[in-house]
Amino acid sequence: MSEGTPSRPVVVGYDSSEMAGRAVTWAAGAAERMGVPLRVIAARENDAQPVRSAEALDAVRRTHPDLPASGEDPVGTGAGVMVRAGDDATMLVMGNRGRGRITSAFLGTVSMTTAQHAACPVVIIHGDTATDAAPRSIVVGADGSASSTAALDFALSLVAAGGTITLLLCWSTMPQDSTDPVPAVAYAMLEQTLAGRSKPGVGIDLVARPGHPRNVLVTASETADLMVVGRRGQEGFKGLKLGTVAQHALMGARCPVAVVTAPPAVTEQR
Repeated sequence: MSEGTPSRPVVVGYDSSEMAGRAVTWAAGAAERMGVPLRVIAARENDAQPVRSAEALDAVRRTHPDLPASGEDPVGTGAGVMVRAGDDATMLVMGNRGRGRITSAFLGTVSMTTAQHAACPVVIIHGDTATDAAPRSIVVGADGSASSTAALDFALSLVAAGGTITLLLCWSTMPQDSTDPVPAVAYAMLEQTLAGRSKPGVGIDLVARPGHPRNVLVTASETADLMVVGRRGQEGFKGLKLGTVAQHALMGARCPVAVVTAPPAVTEQR
């Protein structure tokens, strides 16, 4: 980043729920490691609802006193506010469920809509183990598309030193006459996604597994610190469409899930 150019912040949604608190913790750690500010957004449906961003900022300043952080409490729908914030953000971070009357539908409305439409990566916090530490074990869903390559780049930007990235491709059908448990095309697609990328001190494992992607990825999430998937993929093997897989990962993963899209210039070429 050139001198004098404002840093795009990590933006985190907050509503006072326990999961939102975990999202703030995760986002603060990511922002500090990336050297960018943290911006807390606590959207309200109307002016009568309480202002909540200050309590999140208090927690951040106790644990990350040197991190530039700001907060705001705009009136508007949660998804609309977050999608607009994503236009100028490094990433958006949200909990997978909220509080109050929208709790049960939170992921299906706010988080899913934000992940589908935001211009930047969106990280949805799942489970009770999210911390402010850099993820050491990251699973990246791969299918050879530009979106899965962007997902790998995002994983490389976040993985801890000494950590491991598993580039995982899975398929639900195979040719009837195939005797190869792992079709050669699977590894060709993994190599296409990898495209020589590396990071000093970080291992990258190429893994191809049979099974429906939504099941294989969710199982892989049980031992991962972060899962990263592309927003939209391509029909590599029959039954594999990463856009659909991203939805299943968001619904069923046991760890935080990042949804990443390819840069506009790459997407337009497809």
